[in-house]
Amino acid sequence: MIATAELPQVLVIDDEMGPRESLRMLLKPSYTVHTADSVEKGLKLLVEKKPDAIVMDIRMPGMTGIEGLRRIRQIDPFLSVIMLTGFGALETAKEALRLGANDYISKPFDAREMREVISRNVERTRVHRTSENAAGEIKELNNRLLQELAQKERLASLGQASAEFVHDIGNPLTIVWGYVQLLAKKLEDSEKNEDGPKPNNSNKELEIIEQNVRLCRDLLTMWQSYGSGQAAPHQLISISEIVREVVTSVEAMAAETPVKLICNISDDPCRLMGEAVQVTRAIQNVIINAIQASAETKGSVTISCVRKDFYVDVRVADTGPGIEPDKIAKIFDPYFTTKQGKSGTGLGLYITKKVIEDHSGSIKVDSTLNIGTTFTIRLPLANT
Repeated sequence: MIATAELPQVLVIDDEMGPRESLRMLLKPSYTVHTADSVEKGLKLLVEKKPDAIVMDIRMPGMTGIEGLRRIRQIDPFLSVIMLTGFGALETAKEALRLGANDYISKPFDAREMREVISRNVERTRVHRTSENAAGEIKELNNRLLQELAQKERLASLGQASAEFVHDIGNPLTIVWGYVQLLAKKLEDSEKNEDGPKPNNSNKELEIIEQNVRLCRDLLTMWQSYGSGQAAPHQLISISEIVREVVTSVEAMAAETPVKLICNISDDPCRLMGEAVQVTRAIQNVIINAIQASAETKGSVTISCVRKDFYVDVRVADTGPGIEPDKIAKIFDPYFTTKQGKSGTGLGLYITKKVIEDHSGSIKVDSTLNIGTTFTIRLPLANT
C-alpha cells in the first residue's frame, strides 16, 4: 500500500460543500485531497502543499475562478488546473481554457470521467515538473563543473581529468534527455487523443530520470575530490543490482534504435567491496557501446551477470560489425575510438578498464568482423 505522503496531491476549490466533499471522497483512495471554500484560501494551500492538480469552480463569491486561474499561473505555470462549470457557463469555461486552464468538466460530473481527467492532468503536471527539475539539475551541475575546473587549472593532468568527466557525465545525461523526450511524446499523445486509450503511467520513466540525474551528481562529487588524494572508501555493493539498474536505464535508448536487449542477470546479489558509482560508470560504458554498435545492424545485445565460486562475470555481447583484428589491442588506449565521425571520445573503454582493475578485476574482449563483439568483466566476490 502506498503511504499517504507518497500519493499525488489534488486541491479542490469550491464554495459549495457538496461538490467539495463528493470530490474528496471520490479521489481519497488514490490521492491526498486538500479542500478550500474560496480562491483566497486555495491560493494559500497551493503555496503550502504544492499539489499536482487543482479542481476549481468557475463561479464563486469574492475572487472568481477565472481570477484565481490568473493568480495560479503566476505562482506555478506548469500546474494542471481543471475548471468546474455549471449549466449555462460553457463560454466562461472556454475563456478559462484560453487563459491557461488545462481542462473543464460540467456539473454534475461523471465519477469515471472525473477520475480519468484528474489522472491525466496529474500526470501532465508531474512530467512538466520532472523535465524542469532535470533541466535545473543539469544547469547546476554545469555551473559547479565550471567552478571546479577554474579552481583546478594548476593541475597538470586536468586536461585528461576534465575529458574523462565530460565522458562520464555524458552517458547519464543522454539517458535523462532520452526519457524527457519520451515523456514529452507521451504527454503530447495524451493531449491529442483524449478520447482514445490513455498512455501507461510514467512512474518508471520519472524514476529513471531521477536516478540518472542523481548519478550525475554523484559523478560530479567524485570528480570534485580529484587530486585530493582521498579515494572514497570501498563498501559492500551488489553487481547484480548495478547491472539491472543500468539495463533498465538504457531500455529507451535501445528501443529507439531499435536494438533488442536480452538479459540473464543472477538472482544472487553477487556482492563485492567497491565504489558503486565507479562500477556503474564502467558497466554503463560497455553496455551503451554495445547498443551503439548493434544499432548499425539493428541487432541485439545480450547481457548476463553470472556468479561463479569466487568471482562474478558480467558479459555484454553485441551483434554489431565487430572490431578489426589490428585494432583490438588499442581499444583500451585513451582517445582511441572506432567511432570516427560519430562523436566518440575514445575514453569509455579506457575508463572502464581502469575502474575494473582498481577493483582487482579484469576485462577481456572477443570480436569477429560482421558477427559481433563480446566484453567479459570479471570481478572478485567479497568473502561473506
